[in-house]
Amino acid sequence: MDSRPSILEFARRVFPLRRQRSCIAALILLCLTSLAVSSVRAEPSPTSDPYGKTVKEIRLSGSGKTKQSIIFRELASKVGEPYTRENAELDAERLDQLRIFSRIEIEQLIEDDQIILDIQVQETSPILPILSLDVSDENGFSIGPGFKAINIKGEAIRLSGSTQFGGSTKIKTEFENPWFTGNHASYRFRLELLDRPNAFENFDERTVDFELELGSYIRNNGRIGTRLGVLSVGSDVDGVTLSPENRDTIPSLSFFLGYDSRNYWTNPTAGWWNEVEIVRRGGIWGNGDFWVMNFDVRRFQPLADRHTLALFSLATLRSGQVGTEIPTYLNFHLGGTNTIRGWDLDASRGKNQFINTAEYRYTLLRRRPLGFKGLRFYAGLQLAAFADFGIAWDESSQFRAGNFIDGYGFGLRILIPFVDMIRFDFAFGEPGAGLGSNIGIEEKAVKQRNRIR
Repeated sequence: MDSRPSILEFARRVFPLRRQRSCIAALILLCLTSLAVSSVRAEPSPTSDPYGKTVKEIRLSGSGKTKQSIIFRELASKVGEPYTRENAELDAERLDQLRIFSRIEIEQLIEDDQIILDIQVQETSPILPILSLDVSDENGFSIGPGFKAINIKGEAIRLSGSTQFGGSTKIKTEFENPWFTGNHASYRFRLELLDRPNAFENFDERTVDFELELGSYIRNNGRIGTRLGVLSVGSDVDGVTLSPENRDTIPSLSFFLGYDSRNYWTNPTAGWWNEVEIVRRGGIWGNGDFWVMNFDVRRFQPLADRHTLALFSLATLRSGQVGTEIPTYLNFHLGGTNTIRGWDLDASRGKNQFINTAEYRYTLLRRRPLGFKGLRFYAGLQLAAFADFGIAWDESSQFRAGNFIDGYGFGLRILIPFVDMIRFDFAFGEPGAGLGSNIGIEEKAVKQRNRIR
């Protein structure tokens, strides 16, 4: 007889919802305390009118474990070439995209009517033991030990692993090489083993999820690539999976084309992140038989110093019928932390989804380097006000204004390495529900692409 591991039930009792919120509140207090006692770094005063002058020399300090060749290959500015505003912006963006530095400063010095670039960086600790956290509206709070290595061989190669217990039991590993050849040609693979209660279909879900991504740049801002994946979902009850054996294996192959002009990856305040993805799931072998189209648009609009407007829009369209070509456990369920805040999860359900967010952010404390017993990282703090609206649907006749749901509220953003952002929100939305609270890990626009949110 198949039974749920006792560790999962134990974890649920150890981490009930009230304690989940207490843990997050303690984490917020710890981050705020660290920010309050940290020193403010001075910004270098830029040289006036540096553009158009020839780059005479590029100096680098603070690189430590990072190979200097890795840093120099990211720079758009080259010795012997004119120094341009476009290259200056690309230099800062690309060094931030390595995601291994807690501080980056580029100062221009004039010598003999030429430019010397003085680049100073401070590395985030390359290997860190971590407390791995995850929050989903369906399964609540999960926590466990893990590690992240973000600078293997001094080449910004990343490896992570974690085990989580609580609302779900999860083992996850991920490996990424951001530039192994060509024009930022990269690869990434992810493997996740998951055991969780599926609240919507009332079954014990045991999942193996594997994905391999291959990608490359198109000039400076274009992105192109493919993703190959296999999702295997097992059920402890009959009638949930498409397969009569109570386990579906759904292969997928996708092609994506993107545009990324964000000024920073870790905390963007300007630019676009856009992606169009076409996915074929099942059909050739395994279970399932349907197509997916993803349209993901993200805009970061600077309003003034410390003020940013973030706009997100995600549309996912699927062919096929739920229950025959599409398994029911792949339905979208809107409402909650990572879709429409202010509504309970499953306020809107369907095989397609359309989610939109407008979020105003004020940077209360700029991201700054911190240290603790030899560990080096960074932290920052933002205040936010937001509005969400969206819909999930099956038939085109259901896509009408009266079926949209919307929510609005305010919140706090804690900026830290590895997850980039912890979100703590308060929202109104569902009639008669009053003010609700939400806790999120990572940027909302990133999390709303996930199957489990």
